[in-house]
Amino acid sequence: MDQKVSHIAMYILAITLLVCLAGIIIFKGVDTVPHQWLGVGITLGLAVAALAMTRLKFGH
Repeated sequence: MDQKVSHIAMYILAITLLVCLAGIIIFKGVDTVPHQWLGVGITLGLAVAALAMTRLKFGH
């Protein structure tokens, strides 16, 4: 059960990062993202890392 909850949390985190980034870029442009393209890259990297954590198995 704990594993399922943690995977759901990581999916929520990844989706939130991507939706917020997309909203900022669509409505305000890349110039308003902190550190411009570096910030975009870091945000995408964090989203990928969150999705990668859903592949982890623990417990047994």
